[in-house]
Formats: sequence, C-alpha cells, structure tokens
Amino acid sequence: MSDISIKRPHGMNPEEAKTKVHGIVTDIEGEFPALVNKISWNDDKSQAKIKGKGFTGQFQVTESDVMIDIDLSLITRPFKGKVEERILSRMSEYFG
Repeated sequence: MSDISIKRPHGMNPEEAKTKVHGIVTDIEGEFPALVNKISWNDDKSQAKIKGKGFTGQFQVTESDVMIDIDLSLITRPFKGKVEERILSRMSEYFG
C-alpha cells in the first residue's frame, strides 16, 4: 500500500484531465528539480511514473478519476503531511 494515495473525480473529458495532470507533474519537476530523477509516461499519456530522491510515485487518469500513489522512503516519511498537503493543493488548483 502506498504511503500517500489520493483519488479524486476530475469531472471532465479524459484528454483534458490528462493535460492537467501533465501540468501538475511538470510543476512538481520545476519546483523540486533536485528531487525528481525520472519521469516516464505511457503511450497515451494517461499514466506517469516518477522516481526521485526518497520517493516513487504514479499519476493515473481514468475516464472519471485522477489517482495519485506515492511511496516514501524512511527518510522522507516524516514529511508525508507536507507532501500530501502540497499535492492536494495542486489538485485543487488544477481541478477545482
């Protein structure tokens, strides 16, 4: 089970939701460039896998939801609350 697991309805067509998730991932990469090592997308851009210093994560868009799962290392677990708060803030910013 992931340390952080968020599922939220997006209320839009999947292509628009994918674009917004791409924006969130790009924001994270821009805000924390020293922490993000690798981002890989599947062919239709509905899923991103992120690897970084102290975490791995997956962002997924379905027909109705956006799902985010993040695993934290022992060193980064004390920051779980702040990480989750930041992600929820981005979700609200992009999806209302």
